[in-house]
Amino acid sequence: MTRRRLLEASLDTLSDVGLAGTTVSAVAARAGVSRGAAQHHFPTRDSLVEAALEEFFAERTQQLRSSVAKLSTGSGAAAVDAVDEVVTLIFGFFSNRPFHAALHIWAAASTDDSLRELIVPAEARYGREVYQLTALALNADLSDQHTRRLLGLTLDVARGLGLGSVLVDTRKHQNDAIKTWSRILDGIKRND
Repeated sequence: MTRRRLLEASLDTLSDVGLAGTTVSAVAARAGVSRGAAQHHFPTRDSLVEAALEEFFAERTQQLRSSVAKLSTGSGAAAVDAVDEVVTLIFGFFSNRPFHAALHIWAAASTDDSLRELIVPAEARYGREVYQLTALALNADLSDQHTRRLLGLTLDVARGLGLGSVLVDTRKHQNDAIKTWSRILDGIKRND
């Protein structure tokens, strides 16, 4: 229970004040636990950030997996609606507080070699998982090179919109992008 509260508080702290302000003491205070209890679970900020990232990626992947399982499937008009649902889901995963917290960590990792060593493999695993789940949700034929490229671009567009949402309200732009990108993805090759 304490560990869980610390991990949640670390993501909130990262999102609010960035990596520089995310200390074990600040996270402990936010979680409502003593510094000693926090250090029992996470002796250093790096160990706390690493665990928070692993938890973040595991939770986000599980949430996406569950959401994909709930999406409707079909053909014709139902398939177009399903594409809209998938694009809305994917874009939403890159435009929220947990994503904003991750951005702070990625920015810090650009100048911190030890942090980069933690981030790059975790981000690569997460990216592959999101890509595979997106392909599954769209019933995409991954043997088709054009389809694979469009799926990769989908994640790039989602990340870009998510990055923009850190500074300004991008909801209207994101809604327009979802409509446009859904029409583009409606033409991908699908598995039979």
